[in-house]
Amino acid sequence: MTAVPLENGGPGRPLRIVSFGEVLFDIFDDGARLGGAPLNLAVHLHRLGAEPLLVSAVGQDTLGDVAIQEIVREGLPVDHVARVPQPTGSVTVSLNEAKVPAYRFLRDCAYDYIPVPKLDLSELDLFCFGTLAQHGEASRSTLRRLLSGIRCRVFCDVNLRQDFYSKEILEHSLAAADVVKLNDDELPVIASMFGIEPESGAVAKRFGLNTVILTLGPEGCEIWHDEEKFTSPAYPAEVVSTVGAGDAFSAGFLFHCLSGHRIEIAAAEGNRLAAEVAAIPGAF
Repeated sequence: MTAVPLENGGPGRPLRIVSFGEVLFDIFDDGARLGGAPLNLAVHLHRLGAEPLLVSAVGQDTLGDVAIQEIVREGLPVDHVARVPQPTGSVTVSLNEAKVPAYRFLRDCAYDYIPVPKLDLSELDLFCFGTLAQHGEASRSTLRRLLSGIRCRVFCDVNLRQDFYSKEILEHSLAAADVVKLNDDELPVIASMFGIEPESGAVAKRFGLNTVILTLGPEGCEIWHDEEKFTSPAYPAEVVSTVGAGDAFSAGFLFHCLSGHRIEIAAAEGNRLAAEVAAIPGAF
């Protein structure tokens, strides 16, 4: 099976990838760790050698100061991480016996108010976003304005959380994407909402998608691409927490696809990176 036809950065420059959405602190029993799916994705892409551009917002508070410091420490630019009056986002995370998280999010926080950045959209290789930050009308409006001005491929991580999504948000998000990632809990939700079979191919056909990635936890992943479907087994891991493992998978998969590797190799690299993250506390 050939690679997902994502346009690469070309010779002589790193891949330029926008990651749009929430920056927040994951609050565990033993303390707080910086995270949020778009930031997790950007960190891993940077470590792999890409040039991610994080578009988000944090508060004008102490947590916002810490977030900016940690993002800079990871080597990411903060030019497009706005400081806004609302508090920096946070989520209380509890883990069950299988180390699978449940989340309780702070509402009406900084990432709900992401302003339109001064960003050159002309030389992007990929634009990535999810659904959580779209709960806020201001961030949703910013996202849709950015999506209307890009010519690159688009990746959507469905990432359903609490009641921070709607049919309208999902309809617009999936229709705007070329490649979509969802997990085995999210698939039946989307299937029921849109009256389709709970299958990756059905999602692809309903929304005109090139590729659908279905992550299956300890079973690895299933990928539907160009009317073909295959599975890729998970890597073994001593699981500490699965927080951020899906974001690590996305980074590994997307980076290797954009770099021209076969889709099977990209899936295996995504699973490998996900296993590494599952074996540590925190998302990176």
